[in-house]
Amino acid sequence: MIVQNWLLNSETEVVVDVPVERLWTALIADDDARHYFMGARVSVGEEGEAYRVAREDGWGATGIVLAKEAPRRLRMTWGIKAPPGVTMPNCEVEYAIEPVVSAQAGARAKLTIREYVDGPIPPEFAKASRTGWSMIARSLKAYLG
Repeated sequence: MIVQNWLLNSETEVVVDVPVERLWTALIADDDARHYFMGARVSVGEEGEAYRVAREDGWGATGIVLAKEAPRRLRMTWGIKAPPGVTMPNCEVEYAIEPVVSAQAGARAKLTIREYVDGPIPPEFAKASRTGWSMIARSLKAYLG
């Protein structure tokens, strides 16, 4: 579902000392994701198919893959189970990858993670929503070294 009136809720950038293709693989491969995505298992289908994140403690997110353009862009809907009486906005998350050209460094890639919502985020989820992607990006960079 791509909505016209999305609001940018958060944006995180990280530069990783790996080729673009390696960063892409880390984002879509379950074996990699468990090392940086809070111990979660990740399943990424093709466009129109399911996107799932699941931890052993029961936390998870589900969505639909909206765009899968290897090795540059992945966009999906993102939904978490909210407590009774709490309404979450519709949400989409996009990973954008681009090469970083540097004469001093080897292959490097920049990852930009953007989270879009179509309404207000309940206060009890707002901080986690803004800081979670930053934490995941830092963990990914540390994992890939």
